[in-house]
Amino acid sequence: MARHQRIVLVCASLAAVVMGLPGCGSSSKPTSNTPGFETTVVIGDSLSAGFQNGSLLDSQQPNGWASLVAKQGGFSLTLPLIAPPGAPAVLQLVSLGPPPVLQQAPGTSQGRDNPLAQPYDIAVPGHALNDLINTTPVLVPTTGQELLTDAVLALPLSVPRSQMQEAIFLKPTVLFLWIGNNDALVADEAGTPAAMTPVSTFTQEYQQLIAALHSQTQAKLIIANIPDVTLVPYLTPAALIIGEVSAASGLPTVAVSALLGIQPGDLVNTTGLAEVEAAIAALQQGHLPTPLTDDGFLSTAEIAQVQSTVNQYNAVIAQQVNASRDVLVDMHTAIENLAENGITINGYPATAAFLGGLFGLDGIHPTNTGYALLANVYIATINASMKTNITPVDVSTVASADPLFPPNIKPIGSAIRISLAAGRRADEVISGKIPAAWSEPRR
Repeated sequence: MARHQRIVLVCASLAAVVMGLPGCGSSSKPTSNTPGFETTVVIGDSLSAGFQNGSLLDSQQPNGWASLVAKQGGFSLTLPLIAPPGAPAVLQLVSLGPPPVLQQAPGTSQGRDNPLAQPYDIAVPGHALNDLINTTPVLVPTTGQELLTDAVLALPLSVPRSQMQEAIFLKPTVLFLWIGNNDALVADEAGTPAAMTPVSTFTQEYQQLIAALHSQTQAKLIIANIPDVTLVPYLTPAALIIGEVSAASGLPTVAVSALLGIQPGDLVNTTGLAEVEAAIAALQQGHLPTPLTDDGFLSTAEIAQVQSTVNQYNAVIAQQVNASRDVLVDMHTAIENLAENGITINGYPATAAFLGGLFGLDGIHPTNTGYALLANVYIATINASMKTNITPVDVSTVASADPLFPPNIKPIGSAIRISLAAGRRADEVISGKIPAAWSEPRR
């Protein structure tokens, strides 16, 4: 075994061999204390899978918004629980730095804790809209993304199905859908809005998805729109970078900005962070640094383009919701409000900054506290739209026990940016290029 982590999937490599047979096991029949939610299914990407700190992990998945909504609503939602140290191995905070020092947890996951149970949260980390519609488990997974897909969709053994196909097969009464985040997030990782799914393609695929779900199920659809992906702490404000390089080199900030080729309103990604480290080393050796490459940051103009494309995606989603009288959960506004204004919890002003209380160690996925806030957005929308009476999550209690809520880990008022290692893990998830080295199917 190499130093990289692997996840061993117990039954996944057998799935296609017996693809015509029923599952090798089953979970108990879904139940609900909330009328209409008797068979609830969740589809989407990592944000709906309970992904945290760069990993799909059994101790973290129940903290996701979907599990919290199910718990508060009293309905069943079986998860595809992944054994420690997760897939891929979870990131752990070693030191606050700055910059913070993270490490990947040691050990080898044995795959699904519950390989005989049929999951009803079948959201797959890394999936974009097209993947949700079309990507199915494969007989011999070789990439990290294929193993994640198999971990969620291939067990228990059944005919290989995409998320959309599996959701239809499960005959839901309520179907939660939150997809498109990765279609947008690729701009952050690539440093250009040109990497995003074209609006015309997104429109065609989203219309196809909603039409299939309505024609082939009787489910009530609860659909979330897409947040402004430039607000995540995976992206570091260039102003913070300029100040950091100025302090390290002794040069005025105006000179640093010119040398690096970035302006205070820009946002720097992982590629840019690596280039910044090289720039600092060059300056400390008395050399002129190389300016950041175009794929290392989003300029203010590119940020506006990303936001415009997200708004166009959301217009497509709203049109589909309105046409079919589904329920729209406005995550764009909710997350924008949190990013702009923060929120005071237990007397602490939580923010969307890195380690500000709302986002975890990979700079993209929420903390326990962040997921609890998202769950309450869902609950408030469901109560208003469907005349239910689901009790909100007690965010105060969640935050008090959250290992990444700031008062539990760092001095109040300290500012910390994302580390290069954390950014690289986020890159893998955004791009769907999780390295195969951490995963190996059992033959």
